[in-house]
Parts: sequence; structure tokens; C-alpha cells
Amino acid sequence: MTDSLLVASSDPRCLRESEVGGKAASLATLTAAGFDVPAFCVVSCEAFLTHRAGGADPLRRPLRQWLDTQPPASRFAVRSSARGEDSADNSFAGLYSTILGVTGIESLLEAVQRCWLSYENPEARNYRERRANDAGAMGVVIQALVPAEWSGVAFAVNPVTLALSEGMISAVPGLGEALVSGSVNPEEILVSAPSGEVRSRKAAADTPPLPGTILRKVWEMTLAAGTHFRFPQDIEWAAVGERVFMLQSRPITTVADVFYSRNIEPWRASERARPDDPDRLWTRAYADEIWAPPVSPLFYNIQNLTPSFAAYWRWHGDPGPLPPDVFKYYKATAYADVAVVRRQYDYHPPFSRIAGILNFFPADMQDAVRRDKWLWRGRLRRTLLFELQQRHVRSLAHNHETLASLWPGFIRQSDEWFDLDLDSMTLEQIAAHRAELDKVVGVVSPACGFAVAYHAHDLTFILTGLLDSWFGSGDELYALVTSGLEGSITVEESEQIWRLAQQLRSSNADFAVDFERFWHSHRHRGASYKDLIYPRWGDDREQLLELVRSYLDSRGVSPREQNLRMSRTRRETQARLLAECTGLTAWRRPLLRWLFRYNEIYMSERDNHRFYFDRVWYQLRRIYRSYGRRLAASGVLGTGDDVFYLGAPEVEQALRGELDGREAQARVQVRRRVWHETLRIQSPKFLLGYTEYADRARRTDITAAIGIGASPGLVTGTARIIYDARELPKVRDGEILITRQTDPAWSTVFARIAGLVLETGGVLAHGASLCREFNLPCVTALDRATELFHDGDTITVDGTHGRVQLMSGGMS
Repeated sequence: MTDSLLVASSDPRCLRESEVGGKAASLATLTAAGFDVPAFCVVSCEAFLTHRAGGADPLRRPLRQWLDTQPPASRFAVRSSARGEDSADNSFAGLYSTILGVTGIESLLEAVQRCWLSYENPEARNYRERRANDAGAMGVVIQALVPAEWSGVAFAVNPVTLALSEGMISAVPGLGEALVSGSVNPEEILVSAPSGEVRSRKAAADTPPLPGTILRKVWEMTLAAGTHFRFPQDIEWAAVGERVFMLQSRPITTVADVFYSRNIEPWRASERARPDDPDRLWTRAYADEIWAPPVSPLFYNIQNLTPSFAAYWRWHGDPGPLPPDVFKYYKATAYADVAVVRRQYDYHPPFSRIAGILNFFPADMQDAVRRDKWLWRGRLRRTLLFELQQRHVRSLAHNHETLASLWPGFIRQSDEWFDLDLDSMTLEQIAAHRAELDKVVGVVSPACGFAVAYHAHDLTFILTGLLDSWFGSGDELYALVTSGLEGSITVEESEQIWRLAQQLRSSNADFAVDFERFWHSHRHRGASYKDLIYPRWGDDREQLLELVRSYLDSRGVSPREQNLRMSRTRRETQARLLAECTGLTAWRRPLLRWLFRYNEIYMSERDNHRFYFDRVWYQLRRIYRSYGRRLAASGVLGTGDDVFYLGAPEVEQALRGELDGREAQARVQVRRRVWHETLRIQSPKFLLGYTEYADRARRTDITAAIGIGASPGLVTGTARIIYDARELPKVRDGEILITRQTDPAWSTVFARIAGLVLETGGVLAHGASLCREFNLPCVTALDRATELFHDGDTITVDGTHGRVQLMSGGMS
């Protein structure tokens, strides 16, 4: 049969989605691959485009010719097959028409017309608009209806819990209409993946069980379809005797994120990993301190801190065992195992388990975490190891001195990296450069890790807890005794940009030279966050110039002057607290002096280390962009920047020719979509398995939202929602910035804003630290803040009590 309106299943055109739509192309592919698919033909997309307005009658002649090839009195299923339907991103399940049991030419023509009309259903139009999918045309599948003795559907993975470790089969005796219509309760069978071992069976009392031989064949067919399409499938099947037919196969769209994310997990081959466990609790809040979501797959791999947890266990002599899947990646977000995080803070004294730590846990768990037994022996063991072994790298007294001696040489070496023409180098030469980079980083990274992850971290919580116990209002006092630190690189960087703006305003002739000098020494900065996916000033000078221009209308004092004012506040607050330690509490005075001193040292290290370590992230970004351009040139990727949506092992596979373009681009497409969705809509804070865990904390009322008070003060102003550092020039003097998380590139705006609200992070968040530098109120860990408030709302930020009040506008 050759016709532009009706396409036979054996016609090569039937393999092309543009000709016949997604469902038909899938069936033709399965037929060609040897699956047992009932006979079918397809009304082409061209027929839809040219004849739907006038009806299906032009199909009469070719359809009658096809019917003559089928057994007499055959019954048929007539199903939609739109372009983009049954894809990994868009299923259109139930939105277009399916008509079963159709007989005769007139009824078939009428059924085709009904399918065409369903294309304009309001639900279908809305789905296309929401998914940014303009299908454009619809094919229609006409398929012989199997006289089934058993029929049903099968899922290669659990479509409800998104567990990849189990599949689901639904079965009913007879034809599938009973299952689809809901008139019969099916037998529900859960099986282990990929073995097919039955985990559970549930059926109505009057429903016989699916025979084991058919069950095995259905499961084997389900797995085979997934292997063929390289993606878990949802199949419809029918059995006659022991022969099982494939009626339809489509991707399980809801599992795309989980399925593709599994490829980048360091633990993906481990038999001990249990990411699907429905009783296992995960937290986004802890990982927010390390990766600010959305996280690119590449950066999730590059900065995965599972080895750091293993080291933490080792330092404390914890018997473990530590699970291999401490973290898992879902919705462009890194989630940490709550049980592992809780164990980590059992080594902290209870008084130091302040709001910033408790925020990592659901509200109904926080009291128990606060009361957990302090594992002081392990803490003592770690302290002795740090102070007695390799003291120059680990100890509180010497670690910061070692870092100070390492940074100058590190700067000289990293400056040389930025001048390399990576695109002119071979892969072997880049690999040798990566080895050199790793060697340099291996010298500074251990000392930097002890400074930031141990000393700064511990001092913050211990000092805050003691201030709260001894004086009350620990969070507020901690902010004051840590404000205005000397030697802040981010303050100095903001000062230089502020001065460049003064030069530009006055048309100073030295502006161009000074701007170029600043850009050259700070080209590794400017990212919205340290994730490699974000551009730096080194990628685009205009980004920095636009930021300088945005200061032209600012009349505020310089960042350096603001810092000096807060420095005076810090010294006065410390002096006042020390003066209160008299009589029986006089012993607190030397301890406080000691804590004040080292807290200042290590909070400065925590802030300043990013100026140095951002050089590593920038060079890695340059390397992977070079990889991306090569992979795009070879057709593996669509564009060079697609490389950020691959995991590090996938990039290596692609460079070796082990990951083809079809598979790579399928993964990139899903991950890019999820990344952009997560940029605007915050992922769940807690998960049970892959299901959102409902935290019972009361976080909002009619006009207010509650987070963590991270820098004291009270201010009312106009809200400004920002998602990306490149949008910072929109900010005006006196506005209150609301965003997901900040990074050093955001530092320049702190001289202009009146307050800050962050969706993620705690008292150690970069933005919270800078607010304490600039004497600005700050509320952190306010879930969905960028959705709750809008540009132009008048809000009051209470950084002391962690409250944001809507004064005018409309809270979502």
C-alpha cells in the first residue's frame, strides 16, 4: 500500500515521528525489532493537516484497501498518535481519544475524526502550552484488536514511588477495556527489577491470579522494550494462550529525572545503595550549604562530598558503616541522608545545636536531634588528632597560618592556567594539565578543608550556643561579634567596583586601564554561584561593566566605610560582653576572648578562601567548555554548554566515543528542563524515597513567613526578586533582595540593599555573613521566598526573629 494519507506499518515512513506521530513510530520500531505487535496502519500527520476540517472521508479508499488485507469481522483499536506524544518529556496520557472495538469502514472513519477533534480539547491545549510543546499534527493508529484472554499494563519502574528497583504489572482477565474503564479491579503485582521476582500481589476476591508463565513473559517484554528504547517503558499488553502481544509502549515520563540522574551517581554500581527505600528520609537543607540548587549534574559530581563524610567518620572513630549513597541527585538538587547528617551532629555538644543545625531536619525531629546524646569521646579523639598530628595543616592554632603561606604561590600558578588556549590543546595535553591542576589543588585543599569544614563551622555553632546560654539572643549576638571583619576580600572587591563607578561617573581618564586591571585579576569571579554552569567575568567583560554602570545612580557610602562602621560595632559588643563576665562568671572572660579571636580568624578564612578557590572552579569551567565545544562539533551534543548537563563520568564516556549523541542529548534535554524548573520553583525540602515529606512546621501565616534570623535588624523596603547574578544591575538603593542563595559575585550589591532574604542556607550562608559585615538584617532558610513575594511588594524583614512581613502587595 502506497498512499500519503494512510501509512502501512512496514513502510519506512512509519518509523518517522514527523510522518506518523510518536505512538505509531514507537509501534513501527517495535515491529521492526521483532516484538509481537498486532497488525496496524497509520493515518498520517499529513492527512490531519490537510483533511481534518472537512472530515475523514478522503481516507475511505486507502482504508478500505487496507481492510481487505485483514481477517473478516476484525475489530480495531483507534488511537491518537500526535507528534511529541509518548516521548520521555511528554506523554499526553488520556488527553487524546482512544476508541476500542471499532468495526467497519464507516465506524473507522468516524473514530479517526473523533481522534482528530480531540487534538483541540481544552485539556490537550493546556498541556501543550504548559509543556512548551507545540505538537502541530496528529497521526492516528488503527490496530487490530487482540481477542485477549488476559490484558493489562506493565511499568518497568514503579510509577508512583519512582523506585527504579521495582516494577509494576496490572492484569485483568479478558480485554483491556475493563481495565481502562475502571469497571474491574485489576490484580496489582510488584516485582523486583530487573529479576522479576514477585514482591507482592493484590487482587479482588473474584479475580483469578495472572498465570506465572504470562507474568514472566510480560516482564521480559517490558524490560526488552526499555532496553530497545534505552528508557523505562509503560507497555500495554494482551495475551492469547501463552502468546503475549505488545499493544503500545511509551516512556514513563514521570521517572525521566530519576532514571537519567542515576547515571551520574558515584554509588550507581553499589549493591548497598538504597536510594529507593520509601522509609529513608532525605534533606535538601544540608546539601544547600554545599551546592545551591539548582545544581548542574557536572558540578554534583565534581564537588560530591561523600569522601568528606568518610573522613569525618574516620576522624571520630565512628564504626559506621557509612552508606555509599550519602547523597542523591533529584530535581537538580543534592539530597543528603538525614540519618547520616544526624549522626554527624551527635558529635556536637547539645548547646551548639542551634537553629542553623536544626533547620537540616523536619520540625517533628528537631527536639529529638537537640536531645541526642553527645558523642564526646569521638569529638575528643578528633580534636587530639588535629592538634597532635600534622598540626601545621590541621590544628586550630596553625591551620590558618599554613593557608596564608600557600595562597601567594597558588595565585601565581593559577594565573598561568587562565592564559592557556585550551581549544588548541589535544585531549592528552588537557589531561596532563588536569593532573597538574589536581596536584596544585591537592596541596591547598586539605588545609582549606580543615579551616572551613571544621574550624569555622565548629566555632560558629559553639560560640552562638554559648552566647545564647550565657547572655540570651545567641544568634543576634553572634552576628554582632562577627561583623566588620578586617581583611575581607569580598569587601575589598566591592570597594574596587564602587571606586570604578566613581571614576566612570566623573569620566576619569584612568577608568579603562583600571577596569582592565581589575578584570584581569578578578576574571575568575562573577558567577551566580560556584557551580561551573554559571558564567564568570572572564567569559564576558560586559557582565562586569554592566555591574559597574549600575552603581552610577547609587549615593551610598563606600563598602569599606560600611565595613569600618561594623568593625567598631563588633569591638564595642565584644567589650560589653566581656565586661559582663564578673564575679562567679569571670572565668568566662578568657574563654570568650579566645573564641572571639579564632572565630574572627576562621570566619575570615571561610569568606576569603572562595576568592582563591574560585580560580579552580573557573579553570574547570574553561576545561569543560572546551570539552563541550569538541563534543558539539562531533555531533554528540547540540551545543557546547550542554556539557554542564552531563555528569563527569558521562563526559569522559563521550570523549572516548562510548556515549552517542542520541543518548547524550536525551539526557541533556530532560536535565536542562528540570534545572530551569528548579531555578524558579524550589525543590522539596525533605523526601521519603522520592516522595515529598510533609514537614509539619508552621512556616507562614496570612501575611508573614518564618525562616532563620541570620543577621539582626528590622527594615521595611521594596522587594526585588533576583535569580542570577547577571540580574544584579536591576537592584536599586534601599531595596530588599530576595533570592535562592548568594555567592561572592553578589557582594557588590550589599552596599546598596537594605536587607536580604534567602531561600536556602543558615547562619553560615555567604549572604548572611555579608549582611553581618554590612549591618543588614537577613532571614535565611525561608522556603519558596522567591515565590511567596513579588517584585514591588513592600515587606518588613526582621533579621533578629527570622520573620518577613508583607506590608503591601499579595503573598502567594
